[in-house]
Amino acid sequence: MFFTLLALLFTCQQTAEGLSSSSLPSQAAKMTTDPNNLKPILSHALPGIISYEHVGDGVKQANAEGSRILSRHSSSLSEKYDDECDKDAILETELFLKRVAAKAYTHKSWTDMRRTLVYARTEVRFYNEIVPLLLASNDDMLRRQIPKCFHATYDLSGLIEEDSLTTDASQPSPLPEDEEQLNALLATKGGHMLLESLSPSHGYYQDSPITLQKSLACLKAVAELHASAWGDKPLLKQINDRLSSAGGSYHLQFRNPKELQNMVSSWELFRGNFVGLNEKTKILEKESVVRLGQRVYDMAEYVSKELTPKWDDEYATLVHGDYKAMNVFLPSDDAADDKPPIMIDFSCAGIGYGISDVGMHICHANLAEDLENGGEEELLEGYLTALEEAVSRRKGESWTYPRDAALRHYQLACIDYLRFILGRFWRTATPESFEKKKASKNTTLINRNVDAAMAFIEKVDKYLEVFEQEIKA
Repeated sequence: MFFTLLALLFTCQQTAEGLSSSSLPSQAAKMTTDPNNLKPILSHALPGIISYEHVGDGVKQANAEGSRILSRHSSSLSEKYDDECDKDAILETELFLKRVAAKAYTHKSWTDMRRTLVYARTEVRFYNEIVPLLLASNDDMLRRQIPKCFHATYDLSGLIEEDSLTTDASQPSPLPEDEEQLNALLATKGGHMLLESLSPSHGYYQDSPITLQKSLACLKAVAELHASAWGDKPLLKQINDRLSSAGGSYHLQFRNPKELQNMVSSWELFRGNFVGLNEKTKILEKESVVRLGQRVYDMAEYVSKELTPKWDDEYATLVHGDYKAMNVFLPSDDAADDKPPIMIDFSCAGIGYGISDVGMHICHANLAEDLENGGEEELLEGYLTALEEAVSRRKGESWTYPRDAALRHYQLACIDYLRFILGRFWRTATPESFEKKKASKNTTLINRNVDAAMAFIEKVDKYLEVFEQEIKA
C-alpha cells in the first residue's frame, strides 16, 4: 500500500516536539462516528482547528485510502508553535490522513478483508507503541527516516479481538449475513493515521524504477530500521506480540489459500501467455522452468518456514514488510546532502529477516540491465555493510553478518516473493497487461516489465535448485 504524502506546509515554524507521537491515544480510542467530519481527528494535531479542505483527488489503494488535508487553525489555542509566531494568526497546515474504513472492503473474502484490517491495526500499533521505543534507544538517524505521526487509532471491536494474532488467517468470519446488521457493525470500524506530508516542494520525491545509487540509499535507510531492534530481545518480543510474528505483506500465512492451491495452473497460464514473445522469454522453454509452478508449490511451505525466524533467533529483527520503491521518499537532487530517505507505510511490519526487505525492494526498484554485471551484488554488499555499521554503532562493538547466512536468507526471500507474485498476479498476466501497467510506478517491475520478470524467473530457477538439493541431502 502506497500513499503519496505531500509536503508539510506550515506558515509558522512547527516544533518537532510539539507534534510528537509520545502522547498519542491508545489503539482502543473511539473512532469518529462521522467519517466526513475530520475536525475531531485534526484536533489531535491542531487543537485550534477552525476549518479544513481536501487538497487534490486523494489516493485510493487496495487496502487503504489517503488524502491531503489543508487545515486552518488558530495558534492562540495551542502551544505547539514557535514563540516567534503571532499567537492570534490564522495558520494553514497541510497534513496527510490515511484511513481504512471497514465498510469499504465487504466485497473481499473475509480472509482478505481481515488482512486489510490487520494492516491498519499493525501500522497504528507501530506508530503508537514501537516507534517511541525505537527512537528512545537509538541515535537521531532513524528519527529522520520515519514520518512524524500526530494521531493514530483504530476500532475493530466485533471484528478482530485485540489479542487475535496477525497471522491467524483461519479466524471464521464474524460478519452477519443481514445487510442492516452488517452496516451497523461496520459503520465506525477501521483505523486512521494523521501523518506528516512530504513532496517535491519539501525536497522529496518517489519513483520506480530508480538508479542503483538511489536504491542503495533506500537500502541503507532500511538497514537503520533493521539495526534499531537488532538483538534487543524485549523489543523484539513486543514487536512479535503487538505487530506480527511473520512480518511481510507477502508472507504465506497472510495469503489467500487459493493462491497456493492454484500455483501450478497459474504458472501454466503465465508461461503460455509469454513463451515465444522475444529473446528474453526463451528462459520459459528451459525444462526446469517449464516445471517452475510445481516446484514453487512443492517448496512453498519449506521456504516460508525457513524464512520465518522466531523473535529470539540470531538474525531476527524488525522488518518493514512492504519495502517497494514507492514506499520510500528520496531527497531531491538539490536537497541538502545530509537529507536521508524517509520510509512510509509500516502496515506489514513485524519479525523477520531484514534481507527479505532487500529482495522485495530490488524487484520493485531496479531494471534487469542495471542488476547485471555485479549491480545486484553491489546492492547486497552495500546493504550488509550499512547494517553492520549500524548494528556495531548501537552495540558499541564490531559485528558482522556472515555472507553465507545473508545469501541464504536472500535466496529464500526471492523464492518466496516469486511465489507471491505468481499466485497473486501472474495468473491473469499477459504481454498486454504488462504494457498497460508499464508506467504504473506502484506496481512491481516484475509485473510490468518483461525483461525484469524473465531475469527474476531465471534467478529463482537457480535458487530453487539450491534448496531442492538441500532437502534431498
